[in-house]
Amino acid sequence: LKAPMLTSRRSLRLNSRHLQKPRQHIGVALIGPPGSGKGAQSRRLAERFGLCHVDIGAVLRGMSNNGSVKLQTEQGRLVDDKLVSDLVSRDLDRPQCSAGFVLDGFPRTIGQAERLDSMLAERSRQLDAVPELAAERVTGRLYHLPSGRVYHHRFSPPKRPGHDNETGEPLAMRPDDFPDVMQRRLASHFESSAPVLQRYERLGLLKRIDAKQAGLILLATA
Repeated sequence: LKAPMLTSRRSLRLNSRHLQKPRQHIGVALIGPPGSGKGAQSRRLAERFGLCHVDIGAVLRGMSNNGSVKLQTEQGRLVDDKLVSDLVSRDLDRPQCSAGFVLDGFPRTIGQAERLDSMLAERSRQLDAVPELAAERVTGRLYHLPSGRVYHHRFSPPKRPGHDNETGEPLAMRPDDFPDVMQRRLASHFESSAPVLQRYERLGLLKRIDAKQAGLILLATA
């Protein structure tokens, strides 16, 4: 079942104003299915408000020396909650995160959400908003593997088809973006994230938005 989405320009701008309020620390967790644009929107949000971008997916994909983690990510399966949470905890202690953070695709399970609560309590921090990106189209992504830059043939195409904008090097599909793996990733996401989203909705933190309009919530300045 699809949850209702906030799609009005007014609603999105109000959320943007909330993030622009002067304060010592801002905490955002951006959640959405594979291909919803979490990575691009998280980076924009982090740049716009001077926050650190915690991309747990990129960290896990970079653990090529850990055969178990590499296999799980390539097969579209969730990695152990403790391992993922420990990686996030390490990232939150970076100096770049002193002003705030954007968690990209975390937490994905109730176990991760509970661990995040403990992490933030230990650091006297809190979550301010949990935007959920909903997208109908999850295919068509291309990657510059060395840098992690992501493109989409329709929504954010490279200047030169099939090549990275900065280096000119060829782009590729990730192994976990092939159709059979993507179906497993989507099924896993919706199964594990439903209770997480319900939890943040009860806390009044959840903001459901259409991924096609996500730029409004992240970049609106009114």
